[in-house]
Amino acid sequence: MARPSSTRFLRLIALLGASALVVAACSDSGTDTTDTTGGADTVAAGSEATTAGGGGSTTTASDGTGGSGGGLTGDAACQANKEAGTITYVSGFDYAASPAILDISVAEAKGYFDELCLDVDVQPSFAPSNAALVIAGKAQFGSGDSFAELVKTNVTGGGDLVAIGHYGKTAVQALLVPADGKVKELSDLPGTTMGIKGDLPYSLQGMLAVNEIQRSSINEILLDGFDPLAHLALGIDALPVYKSNEPITLDREGVEYRLFDPLDYDVPASFGILFTSQSFYDEHPQAVRDFLRASYKGYADAVANPDEAVGIVIEKIDAAGNPNFLFTETEKPRFTVESGLVAKSTPAGEGPGLIDTGKLGEEIDLLTELKVFETKPDWESMVDADLGRELYDGTTVIWPGR
Repeated sequence: MARPSSTRFLRLIALLGASALVVAACSDSGTDTTDTTGGADTVAAGSEATTAGGGGSTTTASDGTGGSGGGLTGDAACQANKEAGTITYVSGFDYAASPAILDISVAEAKGYFDELCLDVDVQPSFAPSNAALVIAGKAQFGSGDSFAELVKTNVTGGGDLVAIGHYGKTAVQALLVPADGKVKELSDLPGTTMGIKGDLPYSLQGMLAVNEIQRSSINEILLDGFDPLAHLALGIDALPVYKSNEPITLDREGVEYRLFDPLDYDVPASFGILFTSQSFYDEHPQAVRDFLRASYKGYADAVANPDEAVGIVIEKIDAAGNPNFLFTETEKPRFTVESGLVAKSTPAGEGPGLIDTGKLGEEIDLLTELKVFETKPDWESMVDADLGRELYDGTTVIWPGR
C-alpha cells in the first residue's frame, strides 16, 4: 500500500481533526496465568488446556509451537513483542462496553498483553480522530465505527490503515421516529426534519438509497450530545440512533417510538472494526498478531462473564472522570445488544471478530453505487483476512503455551 505524502497527510489531519468535534457520530462503539516467554516447562507435548469463553474459548498449546496460531513462538515471540516498545490503543468511544473496545480493556485488566510480552497503553478516544493518530504513529491500534469509515479515510487522506478485526457484520444503527409522529413508513421521510450527530451513518444512507429516498429531500439539523429525550423535545421527526444506546434510554423513560432498521432492508454494514497501520504491521508483525490474539481472548472472557467485563470498564470510566456520563445502567445493555448482534452475524463454527471479506465487499459496493466513493476503491488491500483465522481453532482462541 502506498504511504501518504506529507501534503495528503496534513489534509487528513485537518479533516479528521474537524471530525473529532462531532464525536457523537461515533459508537453510540479468573486470570489465565500461562507464561508465553517460551522455554522448558514440563506439560506433556501435544496436550491442551481449554478455558470456556462463551463467544469462543481459549486453547493453550502446551508445546508453544504447533498450536501457536502462526508467527513466532516462545522466547522469539516475546523478544519481538518487547522490541515493538510501548503500544498505544485508542478506543472508538471512551471506555464503552462495545466490541473492539471492551475486549481491549478486559485483556489489559486480565494481564493477557503482559503474558504475551506486549506493553499496551489503553487510551479513551473517539473514532473520527483515531485514524489520524494511528497514521501519524501516535497510536498503533484503534477501533472504528465501520469499515466504510476506514476506507474513506484511506481514500481521501492517503492513509495506510488496515483492518485486522471485524466484530459486527451488520448494522448497529437504526432510524428512530416518535410513535405518534409524521413518519409511519420510510416513504414519509421527504419533507421532514431529521436531527443528525455529525453525519448520517453509512448504513442509514444505504437504507435510504435502497428505498429510493433522496437524502436531499430531508431537512437535516445538527445536534449536540447524546440525550434522545432532549433531541426529540426539539420537535424533530427522525433521529439516527445506535440500537444499543438511545432506544434503551427511551425504554427506561417509557417513551414510545418506532425503529427503521437497515437489517430489514438487507443493507450491508459493519461495526466493531479493529485496525492498525500497514507501516506498523510491516515493522512489528508479531506484535500485531499477539495484540489481536489477546483482544480475542478478552472478548471471549467478556461474553462468558459480562458483569465482570462491564465492571472493568466502569472502573476505568470512573477513574477518568466519566466525561461522557457512562454508567453500569448504560454499559451493560450496550454490551448485551452489541454482543448479540455480533453473535447473530458470526457464521456458525467461526470465532467472533474475524474478517468477512464478502460482507465488507458488499458494503463498499453499495457505497460506491451511492457515490460515497467516486470509483470503487482497492478495499481488499486495506484488510488482512487471514491473520485472525490463524488465531482460532474453530471457535477457540489459540493461546501459546510455555
